[in-house]
Amino acid sequence: MSRGSDPTPRMADQGVKFTTARRRAGWAAAATIVAALAAVRWGAGTSQDAAPAGTLDISREPVPSRSPTFVQRLDVSVFQRGNLHAHSARSDGDSPAQLVFAWYRDNGYQFLALTDHNNYLDVTRPPASQVRDLLVIPGEEVTMAAAGQPVHVNALCTKRRIGGGTFRTAQAAVAWATSEILAQGGVALVNHPNFHWALEADDIASAEGAQLVEIFSGHPHVRSDGDAAHTSAEEKWERALSSGQSIAAVAVDDMHSLTGANKHVPQVAPGTGWVEVFAEEASQEAICAALGAGRLYASSGPRLTRLAVTSDTMTLWVDPPDMMVEFIDRWGALLEATPTTAEAEMSGAAHRASYRLRGPEQYVRARVTAPDGSRAWTQAYRVTR
Repeated sequence: MSRGSDPTPRMADQGVKFTTARRRAGWAAAATIVAALAAVRWGAGTSQDAAPAGTLDISREPVPSRSPTFVQRLDVSVFQRGNLHAHSARSDGDSPAQLVFAWYRDNGYQFLALTDHNNYLDVTRPPASQVRDLLVIPGEEVTMAAAGQPVHVNALCTKRRIGGGTFRTAQAAVAWATSEILAQGGVALVNHPNFHWALEADDIASAEGAQLVEIFSGHPHVRSDGDAAHTSAEEKWERALSSGQSIAAVAVDDMHSLTGANKHVPQVAPGTGWVEVFAEEASQEAICAALGAGRLYASSGPRLTRLAVTSDTMTLWVDPPDMMVEFIDRWGALLEATPTTAEAEMSGAAHRASYRLRGPEQYVRARVTAPDGSRAWTQAYRVTR
């Protein structure tokens, strides 16, 4: 399937310039250190039922007597690229919806959710019904306020407008919005936890039944990576997962500024974050079902050409080749870091990284980092015995 050109711009540090040999040597040294730390951690054998406040608990249980296996098995090499958060002039975007649809279609996307604030997009009516060669799915950004802070939840694949409101707490806001979305058979996406630092992991957990949460956004005011006083959106997702919540991570661009001509709207360009959904076709039924089940990976740059989870091994095929792949367990414990090596490329196993279960893992997820700092994230695949 043709992808068109890769979405741009990406949130990358264009000032990083160094040779492939030096980069691989540095990653090889990092992998050696990770292996040494992993050897110590695997011998710990302590309980991991709870994490100390403000820390990531990487203590482990003793190796079980039964062999561990992944709960879910998959082998995916067909993906549908889409964006789940974008705006038009119907709310605070700078361009008509028709131009927004055209940009995503012309830049290799198969689907788009146009999510204007408290403004439901009925895809059975113009302008969405007139779009060709791009699936437009129903969307609305349910826009609320709680304790003076903005709390937003995207309603995807819904049937009618929900609208926002004012709530005493962020937990009450996300719980209400999620309930309204699920009542319509829709998909609830908890938006940008770090926008005004409005949401913590406990707030995400209160969105009972929500299927998705943003861990990367192209919006510069969202601050997905956190700061010295605040955790990253990825870590908030990690804490929700570690506490037992089943919720999938997504990346979005939260596009507002298609042309850049209107300086009164947030200057957020398209193409900085997206999802790749596991679906054979770009139909509303297939995309909405996949979103609801978390069958996707998220990216701000790197591409997966294939993802396979067998009974005991997770394998990623990545593009381009110069990547660092980290395999991560509960509470953010780093299981293994694997850079692409010249030997792997010469042997025909280029662009590939694997992790095989060793025993006490609770789940395994992968984070792929490119030399320019852009990343991709798989979901967490849980382990049973």
